[in-house]
Amino acid sequence: MGEVKEVVEIGKGGFARVFKCRIEIEIERVAWSIFNIAEGLKYAHKQKIIHRDLKPHNILLSQGIPKISDWELSKVLAESTTSTTTAFTPYYASPEQISGDVKDERTDIFQLGIIFYELVIGELPFKGDNLVEIGMAIATKQPALPSEINPEAKEVEEIIMKCLEKDKEKRYQSVKELQKDLAEYLKIEYSKSLRESLSRKDFSRSGYYCGELLLINMKLGSAEALKYALDYKKYVGKEFKKEAEKICEHLKYCLENNIEISEEFVKKASVFVHQVRMG
Repeated sequence: MGEVKEVVEIGKGGFARVFKCRIEIEIERVAWSIFNIAEGLKYAHKQKIIHRDLKPHNILLSQGIPKISDWELSKVLAESTTSTTTAFTPYYASPEQISGDVKDERTDIFQLGIIFYELVIGELPFKGDNLVEIGMAIATKQPALPSEINPEAKEVEEIIMKCLEKDKEKRYQSVKELQKDLAEYLKIEYSKSLRESLSRKDFSRSGYYCGELLLINMKLGSAEALKYALDYKKYVGKEFKKEAEKICEHLKYCLENNIEISEEFVKKASVFVHQVRMG
């Protein structure tokens, strides 16, 4: 089938706005993109801010890292219970936006689930000929299972459908919880691909998968991040060796002193991995 791949258009400030077209894309690449978008949401939710209007055109790419834009409809959670705004993008709305109920972090998770669904199978989960029909579909109808349209989506289907639960209590309760499930899937896929690339002596691909595993574990705060950092150092060119060594040293320091890996350091490592890949 024709699936969906991100296509970028360079904009101001070096950013690239993500669009979609119906061409093949690996499910794991979609899952990794969703994981990274969730990383941005995690930071906002820590500040008690919810976005409330997530959609593909609000996702930007900068140095290979997804950025969430257009926060005009965002709301501080302490104020959201008294919010009277009804503005949202119909196809990407959550059930509580349709009904006018309280919005919270799980509203963003539902909208992220719609994006995930659309990227995996190439069409929206909820449809209609007008705003009323779209709203009714979101509020009352269950979308087709992703694997019924794209069999390759079976491995992430449970994650997608949990994001799209109409009852907020049955959804992921935080983006961190969502990331954990995405990470379990991604670590299995990337580890398998890493082993295969090593058996073929395709070390450029080995470096790619090792870099992705490094970032996944860093973003989860896992001790395995140091293991992959040490392995990743073997795959980078001479011009990147010193920076790779610094990452290893910092991760070792954090691990030995039981210090949480900072968000700023994770961002720095993400840019570094992207530069290595491009270079």
